[in-house]
Amino acid sequence: MKNWISRNPVFTLAILTLGFQFAIVIITGSMIPDGQRLHDAPNAHMLFRLRVFWPLIFAVLLTIYLEGHDGLKKLFGSYLVWNVPKRWYAFAFSWKFLFVFLAWAVADIAGILPWPGGIINMFAGEAEHFWKLVATMPFILGIALVEETTWMKYCTTRLQDKYNAFTSAFITGVLWGLWYLPMLLLHEGVPDGVPWYMFLLSMGALAVLLGWVFNMTHSGLILLVMQVISNICFFMTPALPVVHDGDPSYVMAFIWVEVTIAALIVMKYGVKDLGVGPRPTWSDHGPSQVEPKLHVVGRDNAQVKTNETE
Repeated sequence: MKNWISRNPVFTLAILTLGFQFAIVIITGSMIPDGQRLHDAPNAHMLFRLRVFWPLIFAVLLTIYLEGHDGLKKLFGSYLVWNVPKRWYAFAFSWKFLFVFLAWAVADIAGILPWPGGIINMFAGEAEHFWKLVATMPFILGIALVEETTWMKYCTTRLQDKYNAFTSAFITGVLWGLWYLPMLLLHEGVPDGVPWYMFLLSMGALAVLLGWVFNMTHSGLILLVMQVISNICFFMTPALPVVHDGDPSYVMAFIWVEVTIAALIVMKYGVKDLGVGPRPTWSDHGPSQVEPKLHVVGRDNAQVKTNETE
């Protein structure tokens, strides 16, 4: 059994994670009274929220089973890689807002969609929107940690041992999207009205984008910031269909820009490494295998390396 799992670690994680996700969604759906939504059934909602941490739990358990403590250092070590050029932090904190506003500007200029507005006034009324975001932040941080560790570090770097960077990232994106897909049955966790195939395409493009950033920086911290920003952007902008009487056009516009930029990145950096240097893999990803003193190599290169341990 261990030999089979070691040869198929990503496939094993996918079976465990997707199987558990489908089971939770089916059980939760059976607990919701007819004509009501998930938020109207407190017990079902509580069970549904617990599902988000299991991908990371499975990733940690499989890593311990296969490699023990050394494997955990690989799994989480990239979060210690913080000393990268400042432009990567600027991109991480702004990327989704830039993509969203670019999509809406193009759609407005082309006469496809009217400009919906910018950042929502978070302090309108008694600042309910702001305080709702504050109350949700622990969950947003937790899901960001789950998703980046599970999908980008556990899956992508392992796949990059066997496949090129683009293929690895896209496979990860599809698995990541499939994890969300059962939630469409409950109309929770994904925007209503977005076709499932466009949602999967968006997740593939997101994984390619994150894969490029990770291959350029080797920094899990940068990816964590990007995921947090991704999770709060639609909360702070008038993007979701609920704001537009169920019309998903503004989310769809973002998806097309996201896919286009991901394609341009692949064209520029190539499918092999999605970066300027050898792609990081699970088997030889240096920064997470040692206790490093980190420094940046050169002014124009975002590659990160470590000094020899003393």
